[in-house]
Amino acid sequence: MKRSGWVLYLFEDDDKRELFKIMEFKTIRDLSYVIKIEPSIISNWFHGLINARGILKNCMLFQSISVDSTNT
Repeated sequence: MKRSGWVLYLFEDDDKRELFKIMEFKTIRDLSYVIKIEPSIISNWFHGLINARGILKNCMLFQSISVDSTNT
């Protein structure tokens, strides 16, 4: 079974030069609860459908996929 998570890099400002915090989440819904933005907005931003707004201007989001070593 493939499991994935989300890694959010939060920067001091929208220049994204000074890293403030790295947070990991199991779902976009968990992420949306913490940063108080609707999950659909986060998903659309991640997929490049909309421009960053609010705190998302200070963020980079990556999807992490764990590799199952038993199925190699």
